[in-house]
Amino acid sequence: MFLFVHFKSARNVNHWLYRIWGHIVFIFTGIWAKPEWRFKPKKNQVYVFCANHTSYADIPSLYINIYKDLTFLGKSSLGKVPLFGYVYKRIHILVDRRSSDSRKEVIEKCKSAIQNGISPVIFPEGTIPKVGKRPQMIEFKDGAFKIAIEMQVPIVPVSITNNYKILPDNDKLNVSILPSKVIFHKPIETKGLTVNDLNDLKQKIFDVIASELK
Repeated sequence: MFLFVHFKSARNVNHWLYRIWGHIVFIFTGIWAKPEWRFKPKKNQVYVFCANHTSYADIPSLYINIYKDLTFLGKSSLGKVPLFGYVYKRIHILVDRRSSDSRKEVIEKCKSAIQNGISPVIFPEGTIPKVGKRPQMIEFKDGAFKIAIEMQVPIVPVSITNNYKILPDNDKLNVSILPSKVIFHKPIETKGLTVNDLNDLKQKIFDVIASELK
């Protein structure tokens, strides 16, 4: 991965190497993928994937299950992780949520990715919520929905139901043999929507994802 990130023409190679990395993570943590697709993705359609965030296992879970060329929107601190961070920031988009300039730049980078046929994967909560033992979502940020509306591309709500039991954000490693259940809901269209519809769209996506977490 470190070698191939230096070549833009090798983006597809990097995508598959990341998928292999995801499988390796799963092998060492006793996880197996259990995806549920409630629609058939169109081959040349770009989507904005919006998922709830519960665990460090969420990124490999999505990489394993999404076959499209994709880019993750991640926090800037990931770029500081030795070696991994160097690779990550060359393939994905990092944001410093404390900086308004960084947030604006990220939106433009996501829009550029969509124009190049790359589907952004965004955790609209912006963090792994610390809300107790079971996954409960916090309020979504606007970025993912602004991007989808401005680019008029559909949003795929994604419910990650039990990764909170695996690699949680509490410095503990759970080695239980568990499936990583990821539900890809039917896309929600944004054609014809404007920024005036942003809050309604955000609530609709929130409700669809939350419906599987009860």
